[in-house]
This record gives sequence, C-alpha cells and structure tokens, in this order.
Amino acid sequence: MNKRIDVVGFGSAAIDNICIINSIASYRGTTFISDLKVYSGGCVPTALVTLQRLGTNTAFISSLGDDWRGEKIISDLTEEGVDCCNIQINKGLLSPFSFIQVNEKFGKRAIAHYQGSIKMLRFDKSVESLIQAGKILHIDGLLPQEQIKAAIFAHKNGLKVMIDAHVIVDGIYDLLKHVDFIITSRDFLTDFTRCKDTESSLDIIYKMYKPEILVTTLGEKGSIEFSGNGVVYINGFNVDVKDTTGAGDVYHGSFIFGILNNWNIREIMTFASAVAALKCKHYGGREGIPNLEETQKFLQDNGIDYIVNYQK
Repeated sequence: MNKRIDVVGFGSAAIDNICIINSIASYRGTTFISDLKVYSGGCVPTALVTLQRLGTNTAFISSLGDDWRGEKIISDLTEEGVDCCNIQINKGLLSPFSFIQVNEKFGKRAIAHYQGSIKMLRFDKSVESLIQAGKILHIDGLLPQEQIKAAIFAHKNGLKVMIDAHVIVDGIYDLLKHVDFIITSRDFLTDFTRCKDTESSLDIIYKMYKPEILVTTLGEKGSIEFSGNGVVYINGFNVDVKDTTGAGDVYHGSFIFGILNNWNIREIMTFASAVAALKCKHYGGREGIPNLEETQKFLQDNGIDYIVNYQK
C-alpha cells in the first residue's frame, strides 16, 4: 500500500437501479417508470466516495460476485480513488442490487434490496494490516458479528469506529457496544427504542452505550446531536431536491471529514448537512456529491463563514 489511508470502510456494496416515477407503487397498484438510471451504491462505499471527493484517502473491505455488477462497483470506486484491493470476489455468484422508486415530484424514495448470492463478508487476518493503517473504521451495521471483530481489532490499534445505524438486524445491540460514533437514521432511532420522541429516544441510546458522539439525521429538517450536556440541532439546507437516495451516506462521509479535521460538533453537522443537501440536487447516491471547494461556496452563499476558510 503506497498511500496513507485515513478511513477504512467495512460493509456491503450494491448496484442501485433508480426508477423515476410519478408516485410510489402501492399494493395491487401499478406505477409507470419514466426513466431508469443505474448507479453504484451502498452506505459505506458512498461515504468513502464522499471522503475521496473532499480530499481524504480511503479503502474498502467488502464481498462481491464476479458479475457485471461487481465489476462496475469496483470500477466506479477505483475511479474515485478508493483502494479496493481487499474486496473479496466470489466466482459465479451474484452481487447485491436494489430497485429504488424515486418520486419525481418530491424526491422521496422506496427501496427493495437483494443481498445477492455472495458469501458473507468476514473479518480475518487478510484485512488486519489495512485496518491498522487507518484512523477511523466505518461500518454499516449489516454484519454485526464480523463487524464486532473488526471494531475490537480497530480499537486495539488506536482507531475510532463509526456506524451508519439504519437497519435493525440480529446482533446490532451488541455491535453498538463497540462503536465510538453512532449516527442513526430517524427510523432506526424509533425502531430501536420503541419511542417516538426524538430526544427521549436519543437519551435511551446514550444511557445504554455512552458513545463519544450520538447523532440522528432528520432528513430535510437537519440533524440532532445528543450528549450528557444537552442537544444540538442543526437545520437542513433548502435546495431543489431530485432524489434523497444516499443522502445519509454522504452525511456520514462528510461527518467523518469533520472529525478528522478536529472541528467542533456544530461545524461538523453544518458541513455534513451542506454536502448532503448538494447531493440531493441530483439523481443517485453519488452523482451530486460535491468537492470541498463547491461545498465552501455553498456554505458562503448561505451566510456561513466559519468553515469556508478551511484549506486542505
């Protein structure tokens, strides 16, 4: 490995089939697709692409098939500069993919995901040196048992661990014990705590795990951070939304960028919201991800100066 790696991602990747429609299909109903767009996706790899565009070196550990989907996923990541040398290839097996219905009027979406026929991604000695080279390990919570092993190893080697907590799966309760930075979706927060009040739900998770950072993304309303010292709300940015696919993934990547640069929590959340908002102006999870200069200009145009003068 010739270049320094700041962030190592350990998780799933997929091909996103974006179906542009007038309305989300309902049970026994029919909707018509006006356009179909095919992109590479996945929570962790999209966060890594975000970091690459912001100027941070990353690497990805995953499992894929040797089909055209797997080839496209690796090709797209490599083109962005993500180190893909530790992606496990399963011969004759299918890579994961999703069909995502996107309402062309509001940008809202519904997802149907196929996990593929690939063998489960496992943590083993072959990826230890890569993780040791990083500063932050980013995981998606979809493979709790293997990600617990990776998180324990990361901590032993001085890394911090961040999770994109968006789905309840077996083992997630134990996995969160090994995470430093917990960022949840709004739905995950409610499902996990069985509580509809946001601040009360965050209080439950904070008391259970005492993470260094606990944040929930709130879509167009922004995000909220909870700690023993109270809460921090950061409003979202008003943009013309085409598609919210990948917005949370992009938020996570830009949030990590702020952590690596030692910004305070308000600066990090504001910056992450800005990057995610700019992404939403385009279809797909990655097409609209801005670079640092574009984000700085967007922030300045919105009257925010305290991050604008940052230089890589």
